[in-house]
Amino acid sequence: MDNKNQLVFFGTCLQDDDPQMLGRIRVLPFNDVQQSVIDANPKFKPNSKSLSDGPWSDIDPFLYNPFLPYFINQVPKKGEKVKLFYFNQESKYGRNKYYMMDQFSSPTTTNFEDVNSAQLRSDAGYSNSAESFPPIKNNDGQYVEENYKGVFAEPVDISLNGRDTADLIIKKDEILLRAGKHNPFKSNEIPTANTNRGFLQLSKFDTKFNFGLPQAKLRLVNQSTPIKYLFEYEVFNPENEFSAFTGTLDIYTLPNFQDAYLTLTSIFDVDTEIDMTCSGKTSACKIKSIQFQGLNFNDLSTFINNTLKTFLTTPDSIITAPIGNNEQFPFYFRPSKKIRNLTTQYTNSSNLQATTNMAQLSSLIKISPTDPTPGYGMVLDAKLSTDLPLDFKKEVYLPRTTENVENTAALLGANQLFLLSHESQIPGRDKIDLGGTIYGIDQNKVIEDIYPNTSSMVRGEELLELLSLIVSFCTSHVHPYPLLPPSSVSLDGTSIDDLLIKMQEAYTKVLNENIRIN
Repeated sequence: MDNKNQLVFFGTCLQDDDPQMLGRIRVLPFNDVQQSVIDANPKFKPNSKSLSDGPWSDIDPFLYNPFLPYFINQVPKKGEKVKLFYFNQESKYGRNKYYMMDQFSSPTTTNFEDVNSAQLRSDAGYSNSAESFPPIKNNDGQYVEENYKGVFAEPVDISLNGRDTADLIIKKDEILLRAGKHNPFKSNEIPTANTNRGFLQLSKFDTKFNFGLPQAKLRLVNQSTPIKYLFEYEVFNPENEFSAFTGTLDIYTLPNFQDAYLTLTSIFDVDTEIDMTCSGKTSACKIKSIQFQGLNFNDLSTFINNTLKTFLTTPDSIITAPIGNNEQFPFYFRPSKKIRNLTTQYTNSSNLQATTNMAQLSSLIKISPTDPTPGYGMVLDAKLSTDLPLDFKKEVYLPRTTENVENTAALLGANQLFLLSHESQIPGRDKIDLGGTIYGIDQNKVIEDIYPNTSSMVRGEELLELLSLIVSFCTSHVHPYPLLPPSSVSLDGTSIDDLLIKMQEAYTKVLNENIRIN
């Protein structure tokens, strides 16, 4: 029974699909019996389809108007708890009654929360347990986990929060509109931030950056050369207690620089994972497998070391295919993945004997007595140089100055950006029809209509770099004789091969397929 001093009442949302689109809902107040509410207005017919005497009509005793103005649309879902307000408590079944959405027990339940769960933070919820909702922040205001930060609006900011991953946040000098702000999560979990969200940010900054014309500078970097050959030693019985090991010494050719970034001398390491299946131009291919059987530590390490030294000086005696002078360099040697795991990833279930054996074997594998990394290493040349040679690298940068003046910026980000004009059409393609999308564009529309009828945006500086190379070749090329094609290299050193490579790179360097226009 209601207290005569009670100001706020509660109820359960029965329906939320107002045919007049005014945000009205149908509510059953707590402590009221549905039939008694129906009987409160004899003219009301609960099963009528008419808007004059049935549900959603002016005489519907379950109908409540939104307490907030029309311009703020916050409508609960069917089954959620609402607050109720009456102009006159003595006339609760009249037309002057209003509702507001009730509080949620956690920001993680805003997609939907039933009445019982929603009472957790009220007097009626003392019997409910809050342990199922873990805290987002500690008592000192610090986030429990760093990747929780930014998912929900901070208390000092003004926000309009959506049911799931979308919201609008108004900060002191910034407006942030975003969708997809967090990753999917299960009930009673705290969602983590999604860095790939879509967003529009409008900001006012206190400084302004001014950029000058591009300038070039040279710096010394390690010379990146593709590794040509890889030696891996494998032991089939690493747990052997009698120092009688059987296995193979496998030799691979590695993919070249254009196809495999990981095989560069500045990148490749003892643990570098590459495709060893010889299934294409980007994978390593085994060209020889030398077997050994019943060898002890000394004999096995001597066998591997001597094979590496022989390849260092006379590679043709190891590999049947002829190799030119110094064409075997650089090459790399290391234990197999199984042996590496035994010596670096020891667990309670690991075989201690196998781990000890392979660690001892690796310590004996050296191409020279002074090898700083026994068991593995890179052989750069016949002199066994330890340091990668240096090379000059040209870098283009933009000089920058800073002014202490107010500045504004607009930032738009997402995995894919589409800039669409109702009037534009790419010649030779269909015009994008945006009819029927006034309330939003779904993904099928993007895939089937928008993407195929848009084109990639162009990166300005990268395009100018390509055009500059073309102009340089055009203005400095020469013809060996009249009417003959130009020489392959111009007077300034620009070659036709350079142009062809740059044109091929332009599809990814100049064009950005993820930013598209029609």
